[in-house]
Amino acid sequence: MIGTVLEEVRCLRRELRSLSERLDTWEACIKTLDKKKKNAVRREQYKEERRRREEGLLALPDRPVLNFKNGLLAPRFAQWVQAGMRFMAADQPGPFVTWLVYQWNSCTYLKKPITFSGSSFRVWNGHTRCAYGPRDLMHFSERHNSMPPLRNPAEHDDFQKRPWWDWGYSVLFPVYDAMLEQGLDKGPERFQHCLALLIGGFASYEVLPGVCWDFNESREKLNKMLRRVGTDLQCMLRAVHTGLRAKGSESPVPVP
Repeated sequence: MIGTVLEEVRCLRRELRSLSERLDTWEACIKTLDKKKKNAVRREQYKEERRRREEGLLALPDRPVLNFKNGLLAPRFAQWVQAGMRFMAADQPGPFVTWLVYQWNSCTYLKKPITFSGSSFRVWNGHTRCAYGPRDLMHFSERHNSMPPLRNPAEHDDFQKRPWWDWGYSVLFPVYDAMLEQGLDKGPERFQHCLALLIGGFASYEVLPGVCWDFNESREKLNKMLRRVGTDLQCMLRAVHTGLRAKGSESPVPVP
């Protein structure tokens, strides 16, 4: 009699253990399904956020991006000009250039025209990306506080051919020209001159009597002008560098 009862107890324990194991398995399955469901929801949310971010963004052009005057940028110029006027009122040329470069490089195209990898910028040329160091791209060296003089004809030739000067004409100059129509010439003089340094001869910035700033000037005249505006040019190039290196979905510089 006692033996029969003990055997029934043992059977009951085995059944309870088996039931407990099955419940644990079901719980694990439910957790797995719940995790997959949450992951699926997150993926859909990410896709939706990405779709919203990419709404209105442009495909990269099938030509070198720095010297391409993209007519599709025209609707964005109004926003850029309005922001520029606010930066002008605050007399902040460097922050404006950083903001503008970030807007153009990070918020305009589906893919960045200029990425950064290792120690070099990768610039879209219409079919692939070409690598440039900061000096090769825009004659910028972080260790200098002012643009040093051009010591020989080779440095002069390199300076004249820096790819970034094309961006000053194709992107910055239309913004600058529209800002002039809204009163840029009545704002702080240094603000206007700092932008002109990135544009070159098209801005008609007279640095010396009878001599306007132009990347294609003679070495002698450029060195004379650099003694006067080399510090401001270096500040502007540092602002460009900051805008190109900026990461994330928010501008490194807020609009005043």
